[in-house]
Amino acid sequence: MKKISYFILMVFAPIAANAAGTYYSGNTYQSPQTRYSKQSYAQRQTGYASQYNNYSTPSYASRYSTNVGNTNTQRTTNTQVSASNSQKKSGFWLDAGITHENAQWQMEMNQSGSILSYDSVGWNVLDVTGGYSFDVGKTTLEIDAGVKYGMQWGESSMYDDDISNGGFLITTWINANDNSEIGDQIGHAMSIGTSKGGNMLGFNVGFGLTDFFKWGNVSITPSVGFRYLKYKLETENNYGLSVDTTACFEVNGEIQCDPAIIVKLSDGKQQIIWRDSIEGSMDVPGNASSIDTGSTYYYYQPGVSHSYDVTWAGPYLALDMDYVINQNNAINGRVELGLPGYTAVGDQPYRFDWQHPKSVEDEAGMLGAFHFGMGANWTTAITDSVALSIGLTYDYYSVSGADAKTYLNGTYYNDWYDMILNSTTWNGDEAAMLDPETGDPTAINIKNLESECPGWVCSTNGEIESFYKSMGIRVGVNAKF
Repeated sequence: MKKISYFILMVFAPIAANAAGTYYSGNTYQSPQTRYSKQSYAQRQTGYASQYNNYSTPSYASRYSTNVGNTNTQRTTNTQVSASNSQKKSGFWLDAGITHENAQWQMEMNQSGSILSYDSVGWNVLDVTGGYSFDVGKTTLEIDAGVKYGMQWGESSMYDDDISNGGFLITTWINANDNSEIGDQIGHAMSIGTSKGGNMLGFNVGFGLTDFFKWGNVSITPSVGFRYLKYKLETENNYGLSVDTTACFEVNGEIQCDPAIIVKLSDGKQQIIWRDSIEGSMDVPGNASSIDTGSTYYYYQPGVSHSYDVTWAGPYLALDMDYVINQNNAINGRVELGLPGYTAVGDQPYRFDWQHPKSVEDEAGMLGAFHFGMGANWTTAITDSVALSIGLTYDYYSVSGADAKTYLNGTYYNDWYDMILNSTTWNGDEAAMLDPETGDPTAINIKNLESECPGWVCSTNGEIESFYKSMGIRVGVNAKF
């Protein structure tokens, strides 16, 4: 057991010293921006200053010394007490602090080819943590719990990128003469908006073995617990460009793609203008009655364009390390590994083809995600039972292969379908409208979409890659009773 303990210490001691476009990519019309596109480290008495409200530690005076301020008397009357007994930790403790964090949340859709990212998000976080250490035989145990609340500080940027990964499929065009595929109409969109007014809520509970391992002046406490972190981020004043493309060509090493130009013919049918070479022309047929450029336009969304509630919650294993400098000062560190679950619920109010207020939902079950947290903290006593602390923290959450759901607006698609069916072209003849060779492509795609997404809910397994990372500096006050 000692060999195992020394190995663990060798691994962690240096630390102590020093996550868009729609999920569904079927062949039907998509409006632009195709996807909607930390918990308190309730520490025990030691811990380290953290955005999780308890990587902070009472000072040596409040935590280790049994009689700070009267050391001469202690030496005279208690000369037989060992060093380990004089540093024994017990009783209640309370810690409160303020943390400023800088964070990023990003998620990427594998099939949709979309990336959504909130960058340089600032948080001001208030946390309160309490705990109790007690003896059971020769073993000191501890329980702790903490809660924190954060508010987004200032403004940051969000970008919704449906360009970098190639865009999303609008539809595949078919030659009416021989039913051969002409090519794909691909949608692209990019928008940048302002994020502000977000909030965060976290809590944790833990159980540990106080100073279970010792290595010189370093005491190590292993613990297990449950951690919950939920944050909400929104976007306003979103500016974007959307373009549908068709044929692409290489020009001096650069890839250029023609914008989609769709013409409606006098007989009610549609035709896309397609060039076979960069030197070719884009001639409009003589019997064209109108021209449509698909989803090619600039847009501005002044209200809330994106809103997400993201939750990471699950069990963790932690090691807290304490190094006593003198009777008034100490250094502490913490390393935590967790296996939380992941849930992200999003709403994009401007997407009339999606449901509201829940437009999309991503999920990975408990143990499906990963969390790594670490930090270091310095404390100094101001009285026998009260200490100040300042520290640095780092946290990283990630999930790979989370499942995704898109909640479509069935009323929108049904109304569109009925409009086509009752047009002068089809006059209610549904069988003719849905004929694979001579029917209406849009109506056929809507019918296929309804079949592929039962109840107008499209599900895609393993679609989401997401991460959340933050760094923070915390100032706190802790006390022992």
